[in-house]
Amino acid sequence: MIFRKGGWIPTRRMSLSAMGEGPINGENILKGGGITIYDLLSGLVEEIGHHLRFLCPIGQDGKNVCHSFTNILIRRFDMERKKLLLGSVIVIVMLVVFPSFAASDTPTTKTLRIGGLFALTGWFSSFDILQWEEAQLARDMINEDGGIVVKGEHYMIELIAEDFKSTTDGVVAGANKLVYDKNVKFMISPSAFFSGAATDICEPNKVLRGICFILGTPQELGPGTKYAFLCHNASVEHALTAMTYLKQAYPKAKNVAFVIPDDGIQDFVFPQIKKLLTERGISVIGDMITYPNEMVDFSPIAAKVVATKADALFMQNGLVPHAANILKRLREMGSEMPFAASISANVKDIKTIAGAAASTNFFTIGPMIGAPNTPPLMAEILRRLTDKYGTERSIHMQPINVLYIMKQAIEAAQSFDTTVVRDTWEKMETFETPYGIGHMGGLKTYGIKHAVSHPDIIQVLDKGEPKFGAWIDIQVP
Repeated sequence: MIFRKGGWIPTRRMSLSAMGEGPINGENILKGGGITIYDLLSGLVEEIGHHLRFLCPIGQDGKNVCHSFTNILIRRFDMERKKLLLGSVIVIVMLVVFPSFAASDTPTTKTLRIGGLFALTGWFSSFDILQWEEAQLARDMINEDGGIVVKGEHYMIELIAEDFKSTTDGVVAGANKLVYDKNVKFMISPSAFFSGAATDICEPNKVLRGICFILGTPQELGPGTKYAFLCHNASVEHALTAMTYLKQAYPKAKNVAFVIPDDGIQDFVFPQIKKLLTERGISVIGDMITYPNEMVDFSPIAAKVVATKADALFMQNGLVPHAANILKRLREMGSEMPFAASISANVKDIKTIAGAAASTNFFTIGPMIGAPNTPPLMAEILRRLTDKYGTERSIHMQPINVLYIMKQAIEAAQSFDTTVVRDTWEKMETFETPYGIGHMGGLKTYGIKHAVSHPDIIQVLDKGEPKFGAWIDIQVP
């Protein structure tokens, strides 16, 4: 059959009986059964001519080009039969192969869709806009390095962000969109106390979540969160890091005033952190001092801290503006007490808000440009972030940890089945993180061995100058 205008019509076909007897080879095919070379070539090239129209000049179709080329070959047949035989085979192969090349574009890139819940608007956006920028950088770096490799195939990460608008209702709405509308099976779960709001949607749907930061409630991470893994030092881990450095840098500080945001979870967090402080020989004076996340004037909070007459201030959780404004008011009131901020921050941001005069006897936790013994991966991340956004910014590294650790778990599982990845992840003991080697733990602390803890950097403000404090390596039990 060949295609002509109006449809398919019969054409002459060769059969083995028509070829006569003798070995089946190119020359016998051409000579046998009255089949001429024109018959052979015409039958073949007409058959595929319809599919070659895109190779013809404007105004012609593939058949015409093919017939023109065939006639040229026919005129040379009597002079160079053997050459023609070889040339005919080459032509036929080219005609068959070229369409497949022309019709197929560059192979479609395989992707893995990973959802992300970020507060891109609202009071928490000052923190999470930076997190979203960092997530995109991690995606780019992983993809540049070949993506996620499963069974020899490379999958590029496609990030899909949902703005949860700094509310738990927004987290629920965003999780619903990612799970039911976008069909994601892997997710970056949000920081602070927001992650727990996604649990009731993600767990029944077996969505594997890498959590950026938690306050330590069972709804965030616990025996019931089978598909959630903490991928970055969080409230408990930061507290242990800050306590360790407080004892090293200020050995005379035997008691602290305790400050924490009133975010609805403080009654759960305070007893937990107080117990850890007590175990390390540091007592808490009085009750916790709380403040709303939206607070602007922190003078009342600073006054309560000063009234405790504590050796130091221990601030658990909160954001840069919170810590900076408390520090500013404390120094304005004449207090020089050490300030341990168990939060993720950049001391340059603290200094910008608090002022140089107030910026002393203060330390916090977070990646620091120029810190000694910075691992190569973190150094490259910091370089890229500063090249694009400048040096005057906090760097949290939380979603970056999520993506790098999740990549390792998927590649170890060699599967995108979230249950298979989960089961593999649970058995892994260590991970490469931007901070260095991270260790799996959390059974004693959270009731499930789903937490990766890693070394962290202490940043210091001393007489208005940002300084490196120490690397503190803790492993959450």
